[in-house]
This record gives sequence, structure tokens and C-alpha cells, in this order.
Amino acid sequence: MVESIRVLYDNRSKDGFVADWGFSAFIEADCGNILFDTGADATVLSRNMELFGISPNDVDAVFISHNHWDHTGGLKYIVSVKSDIEVFVPESDCEEFEEELPESSICVPISEPTYISECAVSTGVMNTGLEKPSHEQSLVLKTQEGSVLVVGCSHPGIVNIVRFAYELSGEKLFLVIGGFHLYKKSRSEVIQIAESLKEFVENVAPCHCTGEEAIGLFKEVWKDKFIEVVAGSELEFGGVDV
Repeated sequence: MVESIRVLYDNRSKDGFVADWGFSAFIEADCGNILFDTGADATVLSRNMELFGISPNDVDAVFISHNHWDHTGGLKYIVSVKSDIEVFVPESDCEEFEEELPESSICVPISEPTYISECAVSTGVMNTGLEKPSHEQSLVLKTQEGSVLVVGCSHPGIVNIVRFAYELSGEKLFLVIGGFHLYKKSRSEVIQIAESLKEFVENVAPCHCTGEEAIGLFKEVWKDKFIEVVAGSELEFGGVDV
């Protein structure tokens, strides 16, 4: 089971942690620790990891949601410390990642839903509608509270991703956390999306590219089912403690 998620990288931060545009989260689990994305800057990532007492050597696998600089910038730092590690990336980007990774690292291409460990499964890639990245994957985690979905930037659409994860897990999700990519959406569009998600998930923790205004709207719509997360936040399962 996944025991906790620690937000290492976000546009906002708790006191003492460094805020920067990007996203990364450390997923602690008895079935292996996963680093979900790596933020934009290695210095910021390493600083926030140190504040949590986390070392690259604590990472058992790296999961890259999509090939954008603000999610991959710290990868070289991780593999420079722990080179013999599996890096799970969208299949369309594996060749590019292989050129950057040390020989002892293993680039694992993902296309279909795939187990990363016993308690973490990739949704498989979804089309973004962009030239780059053309595809994005998300991660469904098994926790004592139920299924938790971690998203990077939600370029395929947050409702599409959540609906697919809901169908994949076979149950209503306990939580979705990460970047919802709504900062360019209108107020009415954000409210509609926030309401739509209630069919598939019990709690929301939007951050990163969701946008300040959209995060505020989610807080209004979801009330006590909204969980505030920034760099420095920790969610523990069971019983969410932020």
C-alpha cells in the first residue's frame, strides 16, 4: 500500500520550502517508493527533498508523466546520484530520454495501462492534442483510503483522465492530486469541470498549472473535500494529514 505522498515541487510552497513552476511528488509505499515527475530545476528539487529528509537513493523508480521541462528538469540530478534505476516514460518519448540517461538507467516505455509496482499502475498514455508532448500518463495508487490518482499537467483533460482512472480502478477515486491545467479556462468552465469531477472522485488537491483562480474556485465548490497542497505538503493514508 501507498503510505504517503509528499509534494516536492510546486508553484507555491510552505515556509522554508522553495516554490517554482513545476511539479514533483515523492510517493512512499511498502511496494517501492516512486518519484512522480522531477520539477523544473535540480537545485530546487534537491533542496526540497533535503527538507523532507529524502535522498535520491530513497527512490526506487521514477515516473515521468510527460515530456515538458517543468516535469523533467530534475531527472539528471536523480540519476547522477542513483543511476541504476527504472524511469517510466510515455513510449513516444523513450528514445529521447535514453539519450540523456546513463547506461545503467533503464528507460521503460509506457503505452497501455501498466503496473509500476504492486500498488501503482500507470493509466497508460492519453493523447494531449499537442505536438509536444503528444502523450501523457498518470498514476493510480492503492491506499488504505482507496484509489488515489496523481496527475502531472492533465493536458488530455482532467475530466477525461479522472473518468478513465475511475473505470480502470473500478471504484470511485478517493483523491486526485496534481496539476489540472485550468489556468487558461474561464470561471464558468472551471466551475463546470469542478462539478463534473464529483461523479468520479471524493476529494481534490489541485496545484501547479491549475492556476490560482481555478484553485480558489475548486475550494469554493468542493468545500471540506478540497485539500490544499503546495511544496512541503504531506498526505498520509489512512487518514489524510496535510
